[in-house]
Formats: sequence, C-alpha cells, structure tokens
Amino acid sequence: MKRIIYLDNAATSYPKPKQVARAVAKTIETIAGSPGRGAHRQAITTSRILFNTRFDIAKLLKLKNPERIIFTKNATEGINIALKGLLKKGDEVAISALEHNAVIRPLTALKKKGVHARYAPLDKNGLPDPSRLPKVKMLITTGASNVTGAIAKIKALGRACKAKKILFFVDAAQTAGSIPFDTSNIDILACTGHKGLLGPQGTGFVWFAEGLSPMPLLDGGTGSESERADMPSYWPDRFEAGTMNTPGIAGLHEGIKYLLTKGIKTVRDHEMALNKIALEMLMNDSRIIVYPPFDTRKRASLISFNVKGMDPAEVGNLLDRRGIAVRVGLHCAPHAHKFTETFPEGTIRISPGALTTQADIKRFTQELHKILKCRR
Repeated sequence: MKRIIYLDNAATSYPKPKQVARAVAKTIETIAGSPGRGAHRQAITTSRILFNTRFDIAKLLKLKNPERIIFTKNATEGINIALKGLLKKGDEVAISALEHNAVIRPLTALKKKGVHARYAPLDKNGLPDPSRLPKVKMLITTGASNVTGAIAKIKALGRACKAKKILFFVDAAQTAGSIPFDTSNIDILACTGHKGLLGPQGTGFVWFAEGLSPMPLLDGGTGSESERADMPSYWPDRFEAGTMNTPGIAGLHEGIKYLLTKGIKTVRDHEMALNKIALEMLMNDSRIIVYPPFDTRKRASLISFNVKGMDPAEVGNLLDRRGIAVRVGLHCAPHAHKFTETFPEGTIRISPGALTTQADIKRFTQELHKILKCRR
C-alpha cells in the first residue's frame, strides 16, 4: 500500500518532528509529578517543562512577559478566555469576514449578554482594512484565513489599533510557526499548538499584553494560594485551573525548539514553494476553480479549489481512495464561504506543511488528474 499523502496541515500538522512524539512518551513514562503540586523532584521537573515552554514560545513569537502566556487545550479555549473574560454589556467589536467558528460562536453567545459584533471595513480579501478602522473596543482578525489563505496586514492593523486605542486580538491558528508576523502591537494572541507550531493535539495558549486582566474562564485548584476561595491573583496560575497537560506541553516544546532551530522564514519559504507548484497545476486546468489570493506571498500554506460539475465531498472521497488526505466542506468557517460564494457546499482544501515534500505535491497532482480524466 502506498504511503498516505497528507495535505491537511491547516487542520493539524503531520508528520511532526520525531522528537515531539518522543517527548510526549518520555514525559508519560518517566515523570510522575504535576506542576505546582509538590516539592519533590518530579513535580519540580513538570513545573520546569511549563516554564521553559512558555519562555521559548515568547522567544519564537517575540512576546513580552512569558508569564502572561496561558496554556489551553486549543486556540478555541484561548479565544473564549479572552472574549468572555474581557467583553461586557455594551461593548462593540469588529471582525473580519473570514473568521472561524472559534470566534463567531463565542461572539454569538456574548450577543445575549449585550456585546455587539460587526464587520470591520474590509479589503478585497475580506480582511480588515487598516485605513478604515471603526471606533470599537476590540478588533478581532484571523492572522490568515483557513479557507482562502489570505493573510491579514497584522503590522499595519496593529499600528492603526494602537493609534485609535482599540484592543487588537489576533487568532494566529493558521500563522504561528509558519508565517513570520509582527507581534509588537498585538494585545491578545491566541494560538493552537498542533498546527504550525508542530506540537500535539490538545495544546495551545493565549497571551495578553501588560495591563489586560480578563476574568478567569475556569475556577479550581492550581496548587498555589490554596487558602483562597477564589482564583490566585497572579499570572499564569489565575487562569490555569486543574491539572495541566504536561506530556502535551512537553511535545509542544519540542515543536517550538524545532522551529527556533529551523527558523520560521525557512518553513515559510519551503511551504510557499510547494504552494507555487500546486497553484500552477490547478490554475492550468480549466475544469478547476481556484479561489484567491493567487500570490503565494499573500496567502498562508493552503489552497481552496473546486472542480466544475463535482461536489467537493465527492472529490475528497475519490482522493482519499487514492491515498491523498485533503479537507472538504466549510472548514468551520461558514462566513468565509459566504464571502467567497462557496456556501453551502464549501471547497476542497489542500494545505502543505513544514514536512510536506515536493514528491507529495507531485503525487497529489497526478491523482487529481486521473480523477478528472475519468470524468471526461
């Protein structure tokens, strides 16, 4: 049986550096402690894993104050901590037209509490236009769309938000670890650990700039200030109730260290080269509809397309039978598909990753051509 060609890295990265799985296994097999719970060496070792991972995340993404990095099980949890912990009745936020349900659904829930969300003035790609920001409490944008790949103008948006005293919140699920971006004027950054950062599923974090103090989303034991009936007063313990996913965080740390050694720019160059090959093939076939942007420098490592006369799910199923793993449908981002006029069927999406090869892309193009040939 041929090796599976995995082209769904926008959902979760695969394969991952081998040291990621080794770190998870080693932590499970050899470390018996829980962070902040005990003075024995095992507990201290687990606390050190969390400390070192926070430090290296801050180093990789150029974030100030590593203690303001809160570990979560995914980006969605981080987004909920930020939105539900900071927004109150009467607050207004602006969003892009491309947001994931990780943003849309919490805002829908907050609408019942008097929080109002609306689209920011948009550029041609459905992302906020830095020159036309409305006066709102918070601007929320995806770093890059998980449907079109369009990359937000993070640096310009950060400057514009700072000038207008708007909180700038970036969902970096599709950019962290794979696209260099300026974090200097970001106020809130939510990331998943299992995509571009190459860690295991069940990991993520949210970071808050100095001066922001959200209410905790969860209450419970932290191993610190246990005499208090409410949550501890200091970061990050105030937001990390319950036993931490130490094995997962150890694996995430290995993904972070891999990127620190490799360099995010190197990963970006590699992924752009793969996308260029795939784009050229797809756009040279009149039966295939590719959705913009078309410049690989302006898109994340993903391509959404459709085949004329075929349902996306059918194409995905036929590719799967041939050993090619792609994503089809709405990708948890129905607003983006309404913007691109691909709702409700959605699209077929390929997303090469840091460890995808040119041979993988070549085989994908060969198998897709075979499918199209059979449909003539």
